[in-house]
Amino acid sequence: MSSVKPIGKSSHTERRVAVLWGPEGTWSVEAIEGVAEFARQHGNWRLLFSPRDQQLRLRLPKGWHGDGVLARIQSRQDRVRCLKMGVPVVDLETIANTPYHYRLGNVVTDDDIRCQMAFSHFVEQRMPFVTCFNLPDSNYSQLRMQVFVKLARSAGYECGLFWNRSEQEWWSLKWEDRQTRVQAWLKRLPKGTGIFAGDGQQGRLLAETCRFLGIVVPDDIAIITGDDDSLLCSISSPPITGVVLAGKQHGYVAAELLQAMMEGAAAPRQPPKIAPLYLQVRQSTDVLKYENPRVVRAMRFIREHACNGIDVGDVVRHVGISRRSLENHFLNDVGHTMGCEIRRVRIERAKQELMNFEKSVRQVADRCGFAGLAQFCSSFRKETGETPTGFRGRVRGK
Repeated sequence: MSSVKPIGKSSHTERRVAVLWGPEGTWSVEAIEGVAEFARQHGNWRLLFSPRDQQLRLRLPKGWHGDGVLARIQSRQDRVRCLKMGVPVVDLETIANTPYHYRLGNVVTDDDIRCQMAFSHFVEQRMPFVTCFNLPDSNYSQLRMQVFVKLARSAGYECGLFWNRSEQEWWSLKWEDRQTRVQAWLKRLPKGTGIFAGDGQQGRLLAETCRFLGIVVPDDIAIITGDDDSLLCSISSPPITGVVLAGKQHGYVAAELLQAMMEGAAAPRQPPKIAPLYLQVRQSTDVLKYENPRVVRAMRFIREHACNGIDVGDVVRHVGISRRSLENHFLNDVGHTMGCEIRRVRIERAKQELMNFEKSVRQVADRCGFAGLAQFCSSFRKETGETPTGFRGRVRGK
């Protein structure tokens, strides 16, 4: 493997590092926070923030002489500009499919986990059809769509794509013509289709277009975004389910890699992969497609009250039939027991609560309906493969 020529500075020498993106959304802000945290803790860096210019090009101020660059490279032209800067570069986007260069490192989101989260949720909601809304947008890689399609087809779904033509053709269309294409595509989708969209902006566009066409979300069409934007997804009507990414960890790991490259290491040929945190379920997928109304009633009660300390007996009393009968109906329709569903809902809520760093782990356990700290830690590790403290550290970027 090629190696970067040593720069001749120790890790204790101040570094001048440029961050070439702005606070364009939830993930972007969190990634910047992760970079800043690394710089405070380990980097001894002087940061320069230089978002894209009016032509959306990556630019640095004249006269800037730095040691490294962190960027979101969205095209081959971006890549050429970064390499001409003459310093190590770490890309947090990986949109352009370009050959390896020892001076250009990458840190990527694990698309296998991202797509599995979204697809598994559609399966749990018993969506008979799935498809991808893959606008040729420069803000994200189409790789996530390819991974989702492969995953769905391997499971027996005929998963299609919204756009199968060239990117240039899409951008040559007028705004009105693009909207017409989207509307016509949505009208052709059968009821019960789950749509995997790229990000919060596209999810919001789909929700608004469905409302305009009289398509009911989530009863007719369900929507999940592969990159949850907490603002756009929550203010959409209805609010949109999305995969929450570990933005802070992404930025922190990218800064860590850049530090190593500035000290002489070559960019790794296999980029570090950052696992998403969890799926933030909102109304756009809140579909209970169970034939048995007793199962629907039990499921809604669990979702509304799981964190209030309920147990299976409470669910049985709410539904009003024998425990054995309800357990059998629930297991046949849902695929797991009511006890498993109560724990699952509590764990999902706990993931959200753990992102509030002012709360202790014990407080999170109490708020989510667990009998105590030991039970919470054991259940969390069993369900997620990591401890609550480990999950919180990942959220914080450590």
